[in-house]
Parts: sequence; structure tokens; C-alpha cells
Amino acid sequence: MNKLLFISTTIFTLLLSGCSLMQPKTATLDVSTQQELKQEASKAIKTVAGSLQKNLMSKVKEGGLSRAATFCSTHATSLAKEASKTLNKGVSLRRITDKPRNPMSQGTPEQLAVFEEIKNKMTKGEKVDMIVKQKSANHYQVYKPIKMAGACLNCHGDETKRQEKAYEIIAKKYPNDKAVNYKLNDFRGAFLVDIVR
Repeated sequence: MNKLLFISTTIFTLLLSGCSLMQPKTATLDVSTQQELKQEASKAIKTVAGSLQKNLMSKVKEGGLSRAATFCSTHATSLAKEASKTLNKGVSLRRITDKPRNPMSQGTPEQLAVFEEIKNKMTKGEKVDMIVKQKSANHYQVYKPIKMAGACLNCHGDETKRQEKAYEIIAKKYPNDKAVNYKLNDFRGAFLVDIVR
């Protein structure tokens, strides 16, 4: 009986320590370092998201939302990869969510733990600009929340808000789309900027 109790206690302890290792750490960094990391992240987001937004607006002007939806479903990922090549060495960016349209945007359990942290802060009415997590001595991750803007409801809103023809194009490309039924200003995802120094 004592042997069984010892084994059970050992397994439980190992499980607890393993779980704690999986949790992302809140950066215990000085204010100056955190500001530097946030500036680096802002620059990356502006570069990649700015390129996507510029191209998307161009497609809307060319042929409306249907043209933009076609562009998004066929070229957005490759365009983001191209824009990412211009980022500083050691910096990469992706978007994550708990309700992905593209399965590649699904956050990992570790990332979704930060996602929940952001949601909880927002629910309490706290303003969340960016959250910095330290992965190791020279590896950081910066999360910036993405909120639902009015124009985004054309493709991400409920059935009364979505533009039917545009969404038909999206649904063909992503039949398991979960990125719908949002309302204005809903928290829908986050930019995740990975920085290795």
C-alpha cells in the first residue's frame, strides 16, 4: 500500500511540474526592455498587417467584397509570408485565434492560455495593448489583441451582417470555418510576434 501511495504521489508531482513548465511566463523584465520588445512587435505588425490591409482595400475598390474574399482565400497567406521576409532577423509574426477560419491560425494550448488571460482582462474592462511573455533567456513572444472592426463583419459577422456572395467564396475554401458570428469590437484573435535576440 505504501509503495502504491509513493508511486501515485511521484506521478502526481511529475504531472504538476510538467504542467507548470508548459505555462508561458509573464516577462519579469524592466520597463525599458518591455518597451523595446513592444516597439519591435508594433513594427512587425505594421509591416505585415499593413501590407495585407493595403492589398485588401485595393481589391475591394477593384471588385467589391467578393473580389477581396477571393484574394483573401487565395493570396493572403503568401502575401503575409513575403512581407514577413522584410522583418528584422529573429522576428516572425502570425495570427492566432480560438475560432480559426484557416486551421493554421489555431492557437496552441500555451498560446490560448495567454488568449484567455487577454479575454479575462477585457471582460473586467481593462485596456490590453500588448502582453509580453518570456520563453527563455533571449526568446520572447508579444501578443497584441485583434478586435472586430465594422468592415470585418462582412465576412466574420452573423448571417445578418455577412455579405452573402463574399462569404460563399470563403465557405468553399474553408468549409469548417469557425471565425463567424462576431459582433463589433469583439476580441477575435491576436497577433503573435516571436522575437529571438
